[in-house]
Amino acid sequence: MPLLVAGSMLFGALSGSPAHAQDERRASRPQQAEQGLRIAPSLTAVYDDNIYRVDSRTGDPVADVIVTPAIEARYDRDIGVRAISLRALAGYDRFLSESGRSKPRFELEGSGKLPIAGQCSIRPLASYRQQRADYGDINSASENLQKFSSLGVSADCERAAGLYPVAAWRRDTTRNGDGFDYADQTSNLYRAGIGYARPSLGKLTAYYERVVSDRPALALENRSNAYGLVFSRAVSPLTSIDADVRWMQVTSSSAAIGDYDGPGWAVRVSTMAIPRVKLTGSTERTIVNDSLIATGFAVRTAHRISAEIALSELTTIGAFGELVRREFRHDAAIRPFNYTRDRTNQFGLLATRKLTERFALDLSLARLDRSTNSDVSNYRATRVALGATMRF
Repeated sequence: MPLLVAGSMLFGALSGSPAHAQDERRASRPQQAEQGLRIAPSLTAVYDDNIYRVDSRTGDPVADVIVTPAIEARYDRDIGVRAISLRALAGYDRFLSESGRSKPRFELEGSGKLPIAGQCSIRPLASYRQQRADYGDINSASENLQKFSSLGVSADCERAAGLYPVAAWRRDTTRNGDGFDYADQTSNLYRAGIGYARPSLGKLTAYYERVVSDRPALALENRSNAYGLVFSRAVSPLTSIDADVRWMQVTSSSAAIGDYDGPGWAVRVSTMAIPRVKLTGSTERTIVNDSLIATGFAVRTAHRISAEIALSELTTIGAFGELVRREFRHDAAIRPFNYTRDRTNQFGLLATRKLTERFALDLSLARLDRSTNSDVSNYRATRVALGATMRF
């Protein structure tokens, strides 16, 4: 489910909601992409001991194995200051026991960098994603095939030192299956700001951002205004800091939905000060417009820490922990909830082993624990995933 983030990192670095470990690996991109065409077929098997996310105190959790064959193709080409990046993925999530949950998965992404007027450049972006919705909050066997699309462009005249303008626009759509069409949503993001760069300081950008999210089936609209500062700097060859601090004002066209007027942030620190160990810590507060929230939005606060250890050139292991809190602002008369806030803790272990230059195995273990303030819709779940990827 997409996160419509008020005041996130400059357009190309907008984040999404946390995914399961195997999805994070599949969607991640290296900082300096390899050139040319690469094709990677993969096969992942996931054991999930609570696929419907039910409370074990009130129901019997259903366990299943999900097998996902997939193929991914990437193409990257840098030609001087011009760049193009394309990605496509097709897969099928096959539930061995609960076959009614089986759904196809498609992902398409395209982005580029085109110079204009000397030192300026524009960066177009387009994406499409189709996948089964994971409705852990509903605690029932609800099925929904969601389709997400994005189209946008950003522009800047970045300089090695001095002031320069930045601007961005993006249109996001969410389309749902039967029974969830009330949650169909179209959002438009607009951003304008002034950046400043200095080799000894890093990059600093002051911006204004507006997000308008429309739910046409309910004749409702959520609006967000954010005023913020983005700071990015490589403190040393081993440590980097990215920070986005902002003030958010979020309102709705419905008087029954509460407003939010307060701070937001997205701060990430990464270091390799310890040889062969990469440590990353992040914290954020964002606004989420989500299909689970029929008319309103959620204020999401998350803290995450992870460690990645290179045991050798062929073997990498890691661990992570994430704490997420959400406060819901919604019209209870349209879709009643027995709770107004929740928390979800997730902890996990990851391991990657390259058997050859082209063939690798991935293993992950994740534990999820969700609870609400009214002690309903709680669940616990454990996921174990084993994947194999061949790269060409």
